[in-house]
Amino acid sequence: MEFLIKGIKQSRTIYLLMFLIIMALLAIFGNSFGVLFVIANCAVLFLILVLFNKAKISGNRKFKVVSQIIVAMYSVFLISFFLIESIIILEAKASNKDDFKNVDFVIILGAGLHGDIPSKTLETRLEAGKQFLLKNKNLPVIVSGGQGEGETISEAKAMGKYLTDKGIAENRIYYESESTTTYENLKFSKQIIKQLGVTEPTVLIVTNDYHVVRAKMIGKELGLESYGLGGKSPMLVRINYFIREYFGIVKTIINQYL
Repeated sequence: MEFLIKGIKQSRTIYLLMFLIIMALLAIFGNSFGVLFVIANCAVLFLILVLFNKAKISGNRKFKVVSQIIVAMYSVFLISFFLIESIIILEAKASNKDDFKNVDFVIILGAGLHGDIPSKTLETRLEAGKQFLLKNKNLPVIVSGGQGEGETISEAKAMGKYLTDKGIAENRIYYESESTTTYENLKFSKQIIKQLGVTEPTVLIVTNDYHVVRAKMIGKELGLESYGLGGKSPMLVRINYFIREYFGIVKTIINQYL
């Protein structure tokens, strides 16, 4: 009996600690994707602890079997998560260079506007693209992005204005203003390239560092020989989006192979 009481008290302490951690994360960072991810993991661990405790206290084998199944599934998830995150991080580091060779077109992916002003995420992409274009003055660039909710012009139009204001000649810029997803960004950009008479292009996809892997995967799916140039995001933004990108890549893999 004493053992059971001690176990219950220890469990309550763990549950309370988890609850306090979750409340602290919500208070500091809000309900961002990264915070929700941490909360979801805490919820799974909480469920596992509850089932293990119930199995220990009641002696019911069903609780033990269910907890073991959940542990096995959660372990598979963690292995896949750390594997994919490692690939994302390595690709993000590799994408910081700007010495890509034999590129036919640069494609800068849209990422949202505040009215007609590029968001911080989009500005990061534009800055990375601008630097590359200034060093490679003969390369054409496609700015790709439609007009979303809360945007007064298309992302492509805002991106083109940003680049011309920074010294990129207007005659180098081609506009793709219909896309709403990364897949459409690259699909519609490929159509523009084909219309310009290039059938097997090598493209440099400019996006954020955390997004390079998925953008290149989609480029490959569409038959584009692709490099990736990633603009570096602020640390807190990177953590949040690096986590979110895991699920985006899993979805892309499922769409491509299943």
